[in-house]
Amino acid sequence: MKNDTVKELVWSSLGIALVFLATFLLKIPNGIQGYVHMGDGFIMLFSSVLSPLCAVLVAAAGSALADIAGGYAYFALFTLIIKGLEAFLIAKIFQKSKLRFVSYFTGSIVMIFGYFLTDAFINQSWYLALTGIPGNIIQAAVGILIAFLIYPLFISNFKK
Repeated sequence: MKNDTVKELVWSSLGIALVFLATFLLKIPNGIQGYVHMGDGFIMLFSSVLSPLCAVLVAAAGSALADIAGGYAYFALFTLIIKGLEAFLIAKIFQKSKLRFVSYFTGSIVMIFGYFLTDAFINQSWYLALTGIPGNIIQAAVGILIAFLIYPLFISNFKK
């Protein structure tokens, strides 16, 4: 196994753990069977430096495990798909353009829209699903802020 592959697997493992912890430990219930958390910041951060496949693994596994462990198992499959797609798009856009804000914003739109559809399905109400959008916008904004603040420190250690 190449040294770069081992390094990416180690960083991916760290990413899964940090996404899980930031999602599981730091959550605020939103009133419609979901919650707002800071895990998206770490999804964005790790998606900026890992391959798209590893970014998907970090986002999907860390987030879905947090749903299961936190009593939101009925969201886990949706989370697996939504967070995986969010991370994949962030990684792909960032690798092609190096525009962090554009990639983070695009991933955030996927997350907000994905959970809107999920909330509508789970709650059987488009109107009720609309009430989850403000919390998801706040979650995305905090995630972008976290990723922007930590990225300079993170990238210097990642490249070593």
